[in-house]
Amino acid sequence: MLIEDIVFPRKVLALTVLIGLIGCGNSSNSKDAETVTLPGVTGFGTGLFSSNSANIDNELFPLTPGKSYIYEGEEERIEVSVSHDTKTIMGIESVIVVDRAYEEDKLVEETFDWYAQDMNGNVWYMGEDSKEIEDGEVVSTEGSWISGGDVDNIGQNAEAGIIMKVPPHTVGDTYLQENYPTIAEDMAEIIALNVTVDGFQVILEDGSEVNSFTATKFKEWVPLDADPVETEEFKYFASGVGLVLETDAFDEERIELKSITDDKTPNISVDNFTNPTNVTNKYFPLVVGSTSTYQTTAGEDEEFILIEVLADAKMVMGINVVVVRDRVYIDGDQDTGILIEDTRDWFAQDDDSNVWYMGEDVDNFDEDTGDFVDNEGAWEAGVNGAQPGIQMKANPRIGDSYRQEYLEGEAEDLAAIVGIDVTVMLENGSSFQTLMVKEWNPLEEKSTEFKYFAENFGLVREEGLDEDGEVEEVIELE
Repeated sequence: MLIEDIVFPRKVLALTVLIGLIGCGNSSNSKDAETVTLPGVTGFGTGLFSSNSANIDNELFPLTPGKSYIYEGEEERIEVSVSHDTKTIMGIESVIVVDRAYEEDKLVEETFDWYAQDMNGNVWYMGEDSKEIEDGEVVSTEGSWISGGDVDNIGQNAEAGIIMKVPPHTVGDTYLQENYPTIAEDMAEIIALNVTVDGFQVILEDGSEVNSFTATKFKEWVPLDADPVETEEFKYFASGVGLVLETDAFDEERIELKSITDDKTPNISVDNFTNPTNVTNKYFPLVVGSTSTYQTTAGEDEEFILIEVLADAKMVMGINVVVVRDRVYIDGDQDTGILIEDTRDWFAQDDDSNVWYMGEDVDNFDEDTGDFVDNEGAWEAGVNGAQPGIQMKANPRIGDSYRQEYLEGEAEDLAAIVGIDVTVMLENGSSFQTLMVKEWNPLEEKSTEFKYFAENFGLVREEGLDEDGEVEEVIELE
């Protein structure tokens, strides 16, 4: 299944108290949107947005890609992750936020929310794809909507709403968060400013602990439900943090922020790598002594790639790593072609079976003469501020997004899981069911590619995209 294949009918929410960053999404009657306005905010239109619309830096609603938030209630645990990937809605680039709610460690709801910030700093809610889950199966997607679309065929398109106005805020401001008549019509009101909320034990991304926040208090509700009070909830947003607390109308249930992490600074401990060179991840197995070859099957540049898993010993950040040699030739194979790149990549598997990318040693050669040029692209985790990244998760899911490496300005490759059980037919006739991964380097133009990983094989196909998102080069496993 591809992420683009998700259908958007309505949902039934599983939780009494709703996920922190999303709206209610279960209205049952229509309401005239023009009767509800927010002072200082122009009506929604694509002209409000620049090409930087996915950069959400509103002080009460910051969405930094790579950050994850953990919230906990009496029976719920909610994981909120800001994706590095984006979704274009009505021509507006929107950041993707993935919310996963658990009860007794079982996933009960998964939601993809989409947000965009206008040029004035207001954050708009562009839609959501929500799935209610029981025993691992999707039982409902009720309440899903997307701005500019009529996913329930009601004869009227949904329109984005304000999720967070740019400060300064005024008590009493009331506005629609989403506007899809009869389907999604959540509303919000600013109740109080500079409210102190305490009793927390929140671990921030730098490892420090915070016990109280000064927050702006909001009330959110579905006004046309049979009993609107039953849908009321209060949310508290702190400057520079975002949502820190959510309660129901009766203060009987609370969901509190517990921790914030940032994948720029992953928590790597040697204790979590008891057998790091035994890389058995089903989508990225590395067997010492094995060799794989890849060949260009489409595109202007003909490349031959030879990958060998070496028995070399190396330690990075106190962790033993597997050394994988990756050589790229043009105009022939290893015997007849010109070597243009010779790389030694370093990988280690943690005790949860996640494979970490620990760095690489790179030799680049002139494609005409074969002479050595430089070592551009080389980096090592723990050296000069470089951080390791995830190469392959143990249990990848659509919506997962992560850094593969991080050395600011030099090594910033990103990845997102965009498909599961995707059928790939190679030119040689081999067929595989694969995990589809989107990879890109924000420091380079035309760097986006799709990679397809088959269980017990690893990478079987790679597609390089042009500036229009069309496949212009294909490399396949021989």
